[in-house]
Amino acid sequence: MNTTSSKAEHTIHKLADDAVDATERMADKAERGVESARSFANDALDKADAKVRTLREDIKPAIDAVSSRVQDMAARGKAACAQTADQTRDKVNEYADRTSAYVSEQPLKSMAIAAAAGALVAMLLGRRR
Repeated sequence: MNTTSSKAEHTIHKLADDAVDATERMADKAERGVESARSFANDALDKADAKVRTLREDIKPAIDAVSSRVQDMAARGKAACAQTADQTRDKVNEYADRTSAYVSEQPLKSMAIAAAAGALVAMLLGRRR
C-alpha cells in the first residue's frame, strides 16, 4: 500500500505542478496581452497626437488668412466710418452756415418761421399729453 500511496502522491504532485505551470503560462500570456493592448493604445494615441499636430499646422495658414482678412475689413470699416463722419460734419457745417446767412439776410422772416415751428412743436407735444 505504501507504493500505491506514494504513486498517488507522486501523481497528485505531478498534477499540482502541471496546474501551477499551466497557471503561470496563462498568467504570462495574459500579461503579454495586457502589454500588447497597452502598446497598441499608446501607438494609437501617438498617431492621434501626430494627426492633431498635422491638422493644427494645416489649419494655421487658413486661420491666419481669415484673421488678416477680418483685420483688413475692420480697418476699412473704420476708415469708412471716419470718412462718413467727416462728410456729415461738413454737411452740418454747410447747413449751419446757410442758416446763419439766411437769418442775417431775412431776420423778420426767420423769426416768423421760428415762431411757427415752435407753435407747431408745442401743439404736437400738447396733444401727446
